Amino acid sequence: MKRRANKSVDEKTTVVGVGLIVFLIDKLADAVYNALINGIFGFMFTAYNKESEGFDEGHVTAYFKGTVKSRGVLRRVREFVSGGFETSYLLGKLRGAVNDLAYASTKVFARFFLSFGVYTLLVYFIKMLLPVFGGADVDYLIVGIAMCLVSAPLHFSKHTLASAVKNGRITSALFVDCFGYRDESFENTRKTKNTGSGVAILLGLALGVMTFIVHPVTILLALLAIVLLVLVINTPEIGILACIFALPFSSLVDHPSACLATLVLATAISYAIKLIRGKRILKFELLDVSVLLFGAMIFISGAISIGGIGSYRSAMLSCAIMLAYFLVKNLIRTEKWLHRCVLAFVGSGTFVAAYGVIQYILGFAVDDWIDTTYFTDIYGRATSVFTNPNYLAAYLCAVFPFALYCMFNRASAKERLLYFISSCLILACEIFTWSRGAWVAIIICSIVFFMMHTRKTIRFIIATVATLPFLTFLIADNVIYRFMSIGDMADSSTLYRVYTWLGSFRIIKDYFWSGIGYGTEAFDVLYPSYSYAGIEGAAHSHSLYLQIIIGMGIGGLLCFGFLSFLFIQKSLEYVKDPCNADTRSVVTAALVAVIGLLTMGLFDYVWYNYSVFFAFWMVLALGASAVGIGNREKKRVDVSYYSDDYSAFVDIDCNR
Repeated sequence: MKRRANKSVDEKTTVVGVGLIVFLIDKLADAVYNALINGIFGFMFTAYNKESEGFDEGHVTAYFKGTVKSRGVLRRVREFVSGGFETSYLLGKLRGAVNDLAYASTKVFARFFLSFGVYTLLVYFIKMLLPVFGGADVDYLIVGIAMCLVSAPLHFSKHTLASAVKNGRITSALFVDCFGYRDESFENTRKTKNTGSGVAILLGLALGVMTFIVHPVTILLALLAIVLLVLVINTPEIGILACIFALPFSSLVDHPSACLATLVLATAISYAIKLIRGKRILKFELLDVSVLLFGAMIFISGAISIGGIGSYRSAMLSCAIMLAYFLVKNLIRTEKWLHRCVLAFVGSGTFVAAYGVIQYILGFAVDDWIDTTYFTDIYGRATSVFTNPNYLAAYLCAVFPFALYCMFNRASAKERLLYFISSCLILACEIFTWSRGAWVAIIICSIVFFMMHTRKTIRFIIATVATLPFLTFLIADNVIYRFMSIGDMADSSTLYRVYTWLGSFRIIKDYFWSGIGYGTEAFDVLYPSYSYAGIEGAAHSHSLYLQIIIGMGIGGLLCFGFLSFLFIQKSLEYVKDPCNADTRSVVTAALVAVIGLLTMGLFDYVWYNYSVFFAFWMVLALGASAVGIGNREKKRVDVSYYSDDYSAFVDIDCNR
């Protein structure tokens, strides 16, 4: 009996001791959070609204806004131009042609696909029998048979194209759930036309014969691009979704940066037309102006660069891609569109990560970017759809916080499980890139995300630190060895990077104020004369910040630091006083993603790859857009609260 009593007392003492430790940790967490929120840190990083109000009321803003009279003149000019667009003969014909196609019978499309497929097969057999016309690969046969098979169900359908899209499970999910089309968009008040079969057959014949000189897959991609262009012209927000989803896969084409820039410019033109017609809005705030200023500095530094026409092209390409920031900021103005963008980002990132994991497990990882004599138990690094594991690591670093957001903010258990798997795939692929800079960034991202998500994170951090010696038994030895090699000069990649930094500092010493010009073209011209022996072939400075100051001088770095500071301010201020938990989590994910890329930028020039460059500005814009959506919602709540029975509040959705 005494032993049982003593055991019971010991158990109670242990429970009390653990409870006391948890209580003290929670008190520590409260003290840390209160110091951050109410201290000098909180004051500095939550003053964006005051700064923005001062900017809005300043002389510069007033100058660009103009007088009441000039604004009235501009409004009348815009109304005149808008009326011209509405009554335009060309736009009317284009709109009519699209409507005729949308409400045409599926039999018309069946005849087009059948004609295209038959003549593609005919070209295939001609090329096989007569080699003088050039060889025909199996793609001709596959495309021809596929087109014939696609035409069969369409021929027996009694629907129009619009009704078939609405009633199909996949097409309905794509157009209604993803693209935001309303049900009335598929309704036709006119009589359905069954004409056009002859034109469809002739068009299929022409494209089929064209496969003599053009690959059939290229023709299909061109048709798909035309359909996408029509959708983007009708709804520019679809262009944003396409850019986000296609972001990593653009690396598969010959000119990925040009592909991204073309898609962004097409969306920008569509947005400009909608803006002139009064169906979209354009707003600038302090953060937007800082981004615009940085873009202007990129353009100027490219125009006067020692890299010549190559630097100018790089600057123009970068400015075109940076337009995505302003498009996202002004087009993504509702929570539905914000969620669509996030899901497109996480969805494409999950596909990329899954492919990278499979690539590594099956032994197809490349070993071109690792010192195999120093890391003998690492047999390669995953690259997935990218050409370099570090670019893949940077991209996944931007995606990972949004995957965590989806995992913690989905309603059903099935969705949470799905995004948990997605997060694990992204994390596993990040490990298989063996990028130490990305590992550091992911650790910082995770800590910041969870600390902003819940105050109980400090408990986990302390517990992790306390059990760190035991956790090493659960982590693979090669992972620990790779991580602990950070800063080890015996590793050739570390040595190469350090000496590249030293050579870059030599350039900065001579071109501190002006820079040498934007782009790696200017770096290639000047760096060899400043480099150390054996490091002459470096393509860039291996640091985002060194590359900015080399290209644009100290002014460019200060401008970039200022806009980054404004974004952090804007995000933290909203996180402190959010409208709802969902937008707060999106802002948190965007902020953490930017912090991750900035952290990785310490060790590598992450903007060398234009896909990662696009991802940075897109994430920045998503965070700013989420803050704008939340702030507008707060204003609506305030209006509803203070309104009386004789007042009214009208909420207009301008997304159409």
